[in-house]
Amino acid sequence: MTPLALLQDLERELLPELLHHEAIWQSLLIDYEPPVVERLWTPLPSGRLFLHRIHPCEQALFHPHPWPSAVKVVSGLYEMDVGQGFGTIAPPPVACRLLLPAGTYYEMSHPTGWHSVRPLGGPSLSLMLTMGLWDRPVDFPKPEQSLGPLSQEAKRGLLQDMRRTLCLH
Repeated sequence: MTPLALLQDLERELLPELLHHEAIWQSLLIDYEPPVVERLWTPLPSGRLFLHRIHPCEQALFHPHPWPSAVKVVSGLYEMDVGQGFGTIAPPPVACRLLLPAGTYYEMSHPTGWHSVRPLGGPSLSLMLTMGLWDRPVDFPKPEQSLGPLSQEAKRGLLQDMRRTLCLH
């Protein structure tokens, strides 16, 4: 099954229950490059499920992923640049730019894919399912210091906003 099909099944079958269990979610504040991302994640048998609140910025980090993934834009609108290149610090050229509104799904299914996401007009919420790591190294800018967790208030707020936006009170 593809990451996209798995994400859609997960959204229907497991997500409502998962969003009501705060203790299963790990958190991370990703703030070393724009955009700032509030991330929650939990392990699953098929990979990891991530909840993101991505904040607007002027220029977003163009980066590869170390794994296949599928994403659903839950709220907001973001601009996504897409390219393809072999995971070096020097990014490949942008091959295409897309505007992705709430309700859009996409899959990153090739190890040489790169992208950036830049919310427009306000923060964006998204779901991301990742699978096992690619069988090759992926290099991209790393933070100089370790990233910290979200505050309990921010973690709770992201879970509440995701439940409210998905109508899963």
